[in-house]
Amino acid sequence: MEKASKRLTWLGHNCFLFEYNGCKFLVDPFLVNGVAPVQAHEIKANYLLVSHGHSDHCASVPEIAANTGATIISVAEVAGFFAKKGLKTESMNIGGAIYLPASKNPEDPKAQIMMVQAPHSSTMPDNSPGGNSVGFILSFSQNGTHLSPANAPIKPMKNTLDDALAFSIYFACDSGYFTEMNWIGQLGIDVAVLPIGDRFTMGPSLSLDAVNAINPQYVVPCHYNTWEPIAQSVDKWSDAVQQYTKAIPLVLTPGKTVSEDESGIWRQA
Repeated sequence: MEKASKRLTWLGHNCFLFEYNGCKFLVDPFLVNGVAPVQAHEIKANYLLVSHGHSDHCASVPEIAANTGATIISVAEVAGFFAKKGLKTESMNIGGAIYLPASKNPEDPKAQIMMVQAPHSSTMPDNSPGGNSVGFILSFSQNGTHLSPANAPIKPMKNTLDDALAFSIYFACDSGYFTEMNWIGQLGIDVAVLPIGDRFTMGPSLSLDAVNAINPQYVVPCHYNTWEPIAQSVDKWSDAVQQYTKAIPLVLTPGKTVSEDESGIWRQA
């Protein structure tokens, strides 16, 4: 199986574009004026992953979904909110997974999108209930072995991912530290994207506990320095990651991309 291309671009705050062989997964679409390197009408996406209903994570969803026809993937309450606006949605809940095409070849294994908890609050922009806040683990087979239980033997999740030599990226989104991060770490996370802003999410110190629990190869910080209440020194955080964890920090500025090279090392593009 040909090696897949993987790219991660930070668009500011908690908004990331993850590209897998050209399939575009946009996480928490919110483009901050003066911070985001692009405007909503310039975005291309296949899927929009929305972690919860706060405006700073979904304000750009309607325009991007309408422009691109992208499918919105979120917890039931958030998906229902956007479905009422006539947008395409896939509804999920914590502990569940869905399997969606990541290529034009129908024979290729589908991407697995697993929804996990993210201790946080959630209301929609109109103050209606937003259900639970969530995070996402995106996993992709690297050897042609299917991940979906409809196409593969049913085994414990770790075994299923191991059999597929899966690449997994975890978006914690707006979350505090929680002990089940140890279980997430057992799945084999290649890249973890964690908030470090404090006050509304975990801060720099607790993020180190999260890194040690998840044990990813690489960790990317987010949800910091957008506004003064979540201002942090990312250089100090990066130094601490290297001192207290085994992970390699990948620090981006809005608009910058990291990608995996042929040897499996992630570098700034």
